[in-house]
Amino acid sequence: MGATVRSLLPDYPIVEATYSGHVSKQDVDDAFGACAALGIEHDIWNLLGDCTDMVWTPTVTDLFELVQFLADMGVSERFREALVRPTDASAATSVGFWETAGVNRGLNIRTFRDRESAIAWLTS
Repeated sequence: MGATVRSLLPDYPIVEATYSGHVSKQDVDDAFGACAALGIEHDIWNLLGDCTDMVWTPTVTDLFELVQFLADMGVSERFREALVRPTDASAATSVGFWETAGVNRGLNIRTFRDRESAIAWLTS
């Protein structure tokens, strides 16, 4: 199914990417580009990644390359990403990898079990 991206303005200063079903590397790359464009347009660096319904993800190598690219962007002081954990165990492992790889590169990324907790952290 892929990914959709939207701004949660005016309610929250957050860009949301929702991932569902089979998520390919191209889906993640496209979502990342759309999130970056909205972030720059609205000067928002809070990202909500809702992975609840994701069941398949790109490879760890693909995710590593993307997290390294994000770390190299130089936005780590302002960037925060809250991830809503998928219910699928395999996808949850990939989301955990993304969090760990990002944190290891100085990015403020955390996973949550529900959307409300993720939004609360992003807006705190």
